[in-house]
This record gives sequence, structure tokens and C-alpha cells, in this order.
Amino acid sequence: MGLFKRKKDKFALSAKELRRFDGKPIQYAVERIDGSEQVLGKNGGIIVLSDVIVVMCEAHEVFRCRIKGASVAELMSGNGVEISGVDDYTEKVRSVTAHYSYYRK
Repeated sequence: MGLFKRKKDKFALSAKELRRFDGKPIQYAVERIDGSEQVLGKNGGIIVLSDVIVVMCEAHEVFRCRIKGASVAELMSGNGVEISGVDDYTEKVRSVTAHYSYYRK
């Protein structure tokens, strides 16, 4: 009946759910440090590769983390996504919020 089933990690996203964020254009990316927001960059996108999540702004990589230890959550407004994880370059835990850009068709 499932008494000894493995519990799913409620913060882990499947590859299908992560693909939803791949290629999304972003208006700007911010990081909250000690209660204040620091703008990392503007006009970029989110790239999801086989094992990493990358946030690019103005052709510069502002954040890169491994999927395995990352936490990805969409904002309640639906206007962005918050990505938390260990940055590959600084080896520190960072939390970056990327706000989507919408274009009228």
C-alpha cells in the first residue's frame, strides 16, 4: 500500500517542468542581499541545459547553478521566477529573481 515508498522532494522539478523556463526572455534579474535588491542585469534570458541553469543578461552570464541542488519557483504573480542554488563560480548560495518581459503581438 505504499508504507515504505520514497518521499518525493517537494522542491525538485522534473526535466519537463524545467523546460518550461528554457528560452524565456527576461526584462531584468535581481539578487536580494541584506534586505536590498541589487540589479544584476537587464534584457536577457533563461537557459536550461542538461545539468545547469543559466541566467544571461546583455550577453553576460550573471548566474549559473547546477540543477541537482537548485530550487526553482515561479512568482505568485506569474511575472518571473526565483532560482536558488550554489553558484558555480563563487561557490556561494545565491537567490536570483528573474522578471519576465512580455511583448505585445
